[in-house]
Amino acid sequence: MTKVLLVHPEESRTKYDFQGIIENECLDLEWIQAILKEHGYDVTIFDKQVESRSFQQFIADKQFDVFYGEARCFQESFIIEYAFAFKQRFDGLVILSGPHAQVNKERFFIDQADLVLSGYNYYDLPDIIEGKRDAYNLSYRKDGRWFSNPVKATDIRKMPFPDRSYFYAHPDRYQYLDMKHAMWLRSSFCCPYRCRFCLRNHMNDSVYSRRDVMDLVDEIERNDNENVYLVDDDFLYDEEYVRSFINEIRKRNIKRNYICYGRADFIAKHEDIISDFRKIGLTYVLVGLEDIRNDRLDSYNKRNSIENNEKCIEICQKNDVRLMVMFILGLDYTGKDFRDLFSYIKKHRLKHVAVSIYTPELGLQTEEEYITKDPSRFDYLHLVAKPKYLSVSMWYLHYYVLLIKLFIKAQREGVYDFIDYRSYILSFLRNILKHENGERHA
Repeated sequence: MTKVLLVHPEESRTKYDFQGIIENECLDLEWIQAILKEHGYDVTIFDKQVESRSFQQFIADKQFDVFYGEARCFQESFIIEYAFAFKQRFDGLVILSGPHAQVNKERFFIDQADLVLSGYNYYDLPDIIEGKRDAYNLSYRKDGRWFSNPVKATDIRKMPFPDRSYFYAHPDRYQYLDMKHAMWLRSSFCCPYRCRFCLRNHMNDSVYSRRDVMDLVDEIERNDNENVYLVDDDFLYDEEYVRSFINEIRKRNIKRNYICYGRADFIAKHEDIISDFRKIGLTYVLVGLEDIRNDRLDSYNKRNSIENNEKCIEICQKNDVRLMVMFILGLDYTGKDFRDLFSYIKKHRLKHVAVSIYTPELGLQTEEEYITKDPSRFDYLHLVAKPKYLSVSMWYLHYYVLLIKLFIKAQREGVYDFIDYRSYILSFLRNILKHENGERHA
């Protein structure tokens, strides 16, 4: 029986891997596991978020024929390292894939890889493993050269229910903040919007594909898991779809707690939907407010307004929905912009806040001037492009001061009582000193 190893690398090798705070279920690997098991393969998942042993230790006493690894941009070096170790140990078939490969497949055209799958057509993997080389989204190495087949979108309705045996084998992991063991659930591929900063709308050949509501609810019902993370790039998109989802959950009397992504403009126009969703278990809604100025929202092609953002805040607070607000720290930020953002967060009593650094993605057209193309820095925690008005060191100084202020605010409000605030704040202070000395930060 062919033995296949499915690999999800760690998010980071710095302090900011967020283990024990936010851990993402390996949904794509679980889809693949279901498909391969149905075709008679022996399948093992290795998730470095969870595994305490190194990859080399994990494979030392085992035998595998096929390596399949997925990665985001900042995980590129990790998955290549694991592919290299696999080749040395087994000399088996190596397939690389994941979000990074969908946009930058050429970065995986390496000696340690045999195939690169740059799409969601996982149901082709049994034939690909057996030698099929004309599958769409597939690149393959032949006689020392790489060849790529045409790119084609995948209909998400072709996906089977995932095999969650690995997820349920680790009931103490895969949490989202205070929501323990949160099951990932995806109803769509790609995103119907085209925000300038986002990689996700370039995936699946930029084609939006969505599951039927009944199929989605069937998956929730068959998994007796208290917390459900709806990980679509925007679950609150289609009014009729969301209403049908809520009504079907209510009809079947399914009791769950939900996390989902949504846009502020949808929430601003549909308070009744947010109220009804809260009644069936909506706990967190993740909303990219992005900025506190309309001109910046326009530059991001966000197709939204500050007025909608503030109405969204009001509705979520009124309906007791925990709003996880996400802001982008722009390359054109001045010291005043950092201070104004913190004042805005205080003024609107925003408790759950995440800030990310504007990151022009590798592989996409960009007008910004890169200061690094090291893929590990493309984690939204590092500057990869040159700031417009501040030096790199001064930009980072304001960034870490903002983070320290946000962490102190959260500690005083008891928002994340399960994290070590002191440790994070000290690490931010150390990073300030490193930048003052011209060193790279963690």
